[in-house]
Parts: sequence; C-alpha cells; structure tokens
Amino acid sequence: MNWPLYFARSLTLGSPDAGLAICLLWTPQERVLAALEPQQYALVGNLYSRDGVSFLVRNVLARPQIRTLLLCGKDMTGSGAALAALWAGGLDESGRIVGDGTRLHAEIPGEAVELLRRSVRLYDARDTVRPEQVAELAAQLVCPAQPFASAPLVYPYSEPSAAGLPAAEAGLLLRAPNIRSAYLRLIWHVLTFGVRSGTQHGSAQRELLDVLTIVSDEPTDPERFSYADWMPFTRASLGRREDDGSYSGYLGQFVQAGPEPGVSYTYGSRLRAFGGAIDQVAAMVAQLRQSGDSRRAVAALWSPAQDRESANPPCLCLVQARLRGGRLHLTAYVRSHDIYRAWAANAYGLRALQGLIAAQLHDALPGELAILSHSAHIYAHDWERADELLAHHYRAADPRLVRDPRGSFVVSLEPPEIVVRHYSPAGEHLQSFRGETARELGVQLTAYVGELSHAIYLGQELQKAELALTLGRPETYHQDRPLALS
Repeated sequence: MNWPLYFARSLTLGSPDAGLAICLLWTPQERVLAALEPQQYALVGNLYSRDGVSFLVRNVLARPQIRTLLLCGKDMTGSGAALAALWAGGLDESGRIVGDGTRLHAEIPGEAVELLRRSVRLYDARDTVRPEQVAELAAQLVCPAQPFASAPLVYPYSEPSAAGLPAAEAGLLLRAPNIRSAYLRLIWHVLTFGVRSGTQHGSAQRELLDVLTIVSDEPTDPERFSYADWMPFTRASLGRREDDGSYSGYLGQFVQAGPEPGVSYTYGSRLRAFGGAIDQVAAMVAQLRQSGDSRRAVAALWSPAQDRESANPPCLCLVQARLRGGRLHLTAYVRSHDIYRAWAANAYGLRALQGLIAAQLHDALPGELAILSHSAHIYAHDWERADELLAHHYRAADPRLVRDPRGSFVVSLEPPEIVVRHYSPAGEHLQSFRGETARELGVQLTAYVGELSHAIYLGQELQKAELALTLGRPETYHQDRPLALS
C-alpha cells in the first residue's frame, strides 16, 4: 500500500520508525523543515480547510504507527480548531465534530475515530510558527512508531455530490445577448445555487435573492424574438404584433389595456389604465419627451390599497425607462419570479414594451433590458423538467467569446516586463499596465475586469506570459495560442 493515501505530493516524509506527525496548518513547510530532524517525524503537512480533517484522519488511520500529532502553525480558517475539537469531543450522532459542526467523511466509522482519539496524542500548539520553536516541540514529543492497530485502517472514499452549492445570500448579476440564452443561464444558476426552502403556499422551491439579468441585443419585434419551441409556452400563446399595431396573446396582455375574462388584472391594464384611468406608458413617454435626462419615467403596478391584502397581487411591481446616449434602457422589478415558467415570457413582454416606448421617442434605439428578480425561484414540481431542458440546450459559454462591458485586454511581452493594454468595447486604447509577474499584474487589473470568465481567461494568459519570460523565451508567447516551446 502506498502511503500517504491522500495529498502525498503535498506532504514531507521523514522516518518510517518515527511515531510523530506534524501538522503546520497554514504555515509554509519550507519555513520550518530546515529546522527539523527528519528522523524525528514520520511526516509533515498542512491543514488548510475543515474538509481536510477527514483526509488527515484517513492518513493517520492508514499508518497506525503514528502515536503523537503535533498541531502548530497559523490557523487561518479554523481547520486547527476543528481538529482540536475532534480530539476533545469526538463525533455526534450525525457524524459531525462536537462543538465545531464539521462533518467527517461518512465512510469513516465512528469506532475508528474513537480508536484514533484513544491511541494518538494530540499536542495543541496552535500559533507556534517560528521554526526553532516547532523544532523544540518536536524534539520533546519525539516517539517511536508503535502500532495501535494490527493493520492499516483504510476506508473507501467517494467523490461528493452536493445537492446545492453555496452562494452569496443576495445579489447575482447575469449578462446575456438575448432572452433565450439568459433564460438558460438563469435556470442553471437557480438549480445549482438556489437555496431549498418552503413557500407560503406550502410547496418547495430553490431560490436565489435579488438576481439582476441584463439582456443587451434581443430584438423588439416579436417576429424576430429568440423564442425556442422548448420553452414552456407556445409561440402562439406568446403572441405577435398585428397589422394594426396591436398585440395578440400574452404580449397583448402585457402592453395594452383590456379586460380579460376571469382575470383580476393584467400587466397591460396596470400599465395602460391604472385605476381605470391612468396610462402610465403614455406618461413615461411624455416625461422623456419633455426631458431626455428625466429619471421620472416610472410606472408602478403595485396598488397598496388593492394588493396589500390581495390573494393574487402582481409579481411585476415597477418599470422604469431611461434615455442615455440615444438608447432607451428599461429596468423592471419583479417581487416573485417563477424562473422556469414565467421569466422568459415576462422578458419578451418587457422587450416589446421597451420597443413600443422607444418607437414613440423618434430617434431612440432600444438599449439594455434589466430585470431585477427579488425572489428568483423554481418550484419542486419543475426541477426535473428544468434539468432536462438544461441537459439538452444549455452549454457554458467560451470565455474568449464573452463580451466584457468594461473592455478587453491585449497582452504582450517587452522584456523584462509583461505589458497589458486595456481597450474599450469600441476598440479605444484606454490605459496600459506593466509588471514582471502574473500576480503583480493581477492586482493592478482586477478592478477593471467585469466578467468572471474574462478574469479567468486573463489569468491564464498572464501566467503563460510570465512562464515565457521565466524561460527566457519571450518570442514563444502569443495571446490565445499555446506557448511555442518546441
């Protein structure tokens, strides 16, 4: 059996006859190793995360000759506290460390953990970081290898499959060129990061809070919408623009007033005849005609008198239009947004409204559509359908093809420096950065990168450029191409 079983390349082996192992937490091994006598320890390693406690336990159980564990170094993430709590209190009935809450790998039996706690002494010297102090402790704790089990204790390990992944409690920005691609990205994010919770209606959901989706290039003509037949509504039910300028289907309910049998309200009735009289869309147009800088082109769809106690209040609560640089931008606030069933239809309705307002402002072009979904959720009865939709139609975008609204970067080498030139989306050279390492330039550039995928791509390019400099082969670096080292 090869030992250590886990993270072997990150551990330093000493003597097989030693019964002491040293855990340095976050303190770099290279700072301490020169002060240690290799015959005094079996191995030296770090412990960066609470999940690493399980791997440390596995490695010690697989080498039952270890009888003393020296815990020292800087505890930056509480991993040392978790290890100390394990030795102090063991595990609770759910397999979590008592007093800490970290869960050990389910495959490690509780009896094995108890055997470890009884057999291996933990010497807690956290925050001891100076090499000579660690060496002094190691000399005091040195002990021979004395097996506490007749054979290595090895247990199976399976990669985790998390039901949900952590994310910020509130706030997510998504950008997409059209509604179809935005819809798929939204579904993926809600299913991947959404918190499982109940609702006031009793059904389960996955939910993200305050998701802002920006759509940049969706046409405003319904005939050219990015609609796809796999969406959970038909093209006919979405509607079209008729020859007389009116809209049919859902689009009609969205942008024009008119009673619907059995419906307490439509978005169109709230927008075009609020309270039976106020055409808020016409008022928005009038505001923007009066002043292109107006921030008062706002329509409210929530009626405090009517909706505060209503069993079915509107989800879309507010719409605001803004002119800037000859482009009409539209922002909508949705208090409760069913992402799978309603988001795309709502977005097409808002885009049609945006086009309608822009057309009445003569030279205005449709700008970006921003939809802020306070509760972006997918109900449990749609999880399977949404998963199937993603499996067939969602593909992660190539980072090189993602447009960053903050601009693009051109990387080149001018030894001994890496030069990064920052360009606007229109191609104007804005500024330049210089540095000798990827790390140095990363600090300078971070504030000017707007897309996470763009940041990852830029990091890759900077590391390639630094490698070419380090090897003395600057001519081998060309952006977007592998290093030509052969």
